[in-house]
Amino acid sequence: MTDGLVDNPRHQALRQALADVRRQVARLEAALDEPYRLFTGAAVWAGPGARRFGEELSHQRQSLKRQARRVVDELEEELRRTPSMVSPTVAWGEARRFGRL
Repeated sequence: MTDGLVDNPRHQALRQALADVRRQVARLEAALDEPYRLFTGAAVWAGPGARRFGEELSHQRQSLKRQARRVVDELEEELRRTPSMVSPTVAWGEARRFGRL
C-alpha cells in the first residue's frame, strides 16, 4: 500500500481476464492450423474448386488469428489504462461492481 492507495479490483479482474483470454486465444489461433496443414500437405483434392477452398481456408485462418490477437490487444490496452492502485473508496466501488464484496 502506498500513500493510502490499495489494489484496484478492476485491474486485478482485467489481469485475470487477460490471462484467461490468452489461453483461449492460443487455442483459437491454432484451430485451423491442422486442417490447413492437411489440406496443403498432400494432393487430396485438385482443380479450381480445391484452389478456391484452399485460398478461403487460408484467408479464414489468418482472419481468425487477427481477430483473436485484436481481443488480446484491446484487453492489454484497457489494462494499461487502468491504475493498479486506487483510493479505498474507488476500490470499494470497483469491488462492488465486480461482485467481489
